[in-house]
Amino acid sequence: MAGQNPVSVPPRGSPSVSRAAAILNLMASRPDGWSLTQIASELGLAKSSTLSIMLSLEEAGMVSRTDNVYELDIGVLAPAGGFLRGVDVVSDFKRRIAASPMLRGEIGHLGLLAGRDVTYIARHTGRQPLPVTAGVGDRFPASITAAGTVLLAQLGDGEIAQLYPDKQSFPQWTRRSTASLPQLMAKIQRTRADGYAVDEGETHPNVLGLGMLVHRVGKFAQDFSISTSLQIDKATARVRRQALEELSAIRDALETGNELR
Repeated sequence: MAGQNPVSVPPRGSPSVSRAAAILNLMASRPDGWSLTQIASELGLAKSSTLSIMLSLEEAGMVSRTDNVYELDIGVLAPAGGFLRGVDVVSDFKRRIAASPMLRGEIGHLGLLAGRDVTYIARHTGRQPLPVTAGVGDRFPASITAAGTVLLAQLGDGEIAQLYPDKQSFPQWTRRSTASLPQLMAKIQRTRADGYAVDEGETHPNVLGLGMLVHRVGKFAQDFSISTSLQIDKATARVRRQALEELSAIRDALETGNELR
């Protein structure tokens, strides 16, 4: 059976665990509910083995079923909560952006790359949400967000090409959204040269996103992105410069682990 997103099992890995993880990630991509047939078809799995996994996930409180429709349940938050409590970069980010002269009054995010998406693991809301504002746990397309693009820029060109094999890989949220691999690679080259990524109306016509990479080493070695969302019509050259300066200062502090004074 060939699905659109076949499950990959690493050498010496557990097929059941890989399938369960793939099912949870699939369900997170569209929280409107999935039937057993849809899940099995999308991942190229037999319905019998899919049912066994769903029964286990339901017993664990990670999914719930109404009639023939499965949805994520509150249990999926338990491991994520434990992870976030153990990652000091989350609390560091929140403290530092709250102390930042301009960005404390704007919207800021901390993100991780998850395939073709960026997953937001922390949010600072210094103002009323903009027309498109991600919450903690939300996944946005990496190709059209500053937070995602700066993380994609850390991958090799070949890895990026494998992530985006066709036009369907590029969600179109506005007429300015990145729509092809050549467009994405051009944006990534600019990001690598400038040291930051820009979303100029790609997620919403009046939202400007600026993102930078945070490379952490130590207990949790991980690349994160920090980003801010501004109103395009108010983002003058001076405002953009100040936002980038403050993002840069937050990035440097998070990477070095210096104490906030």
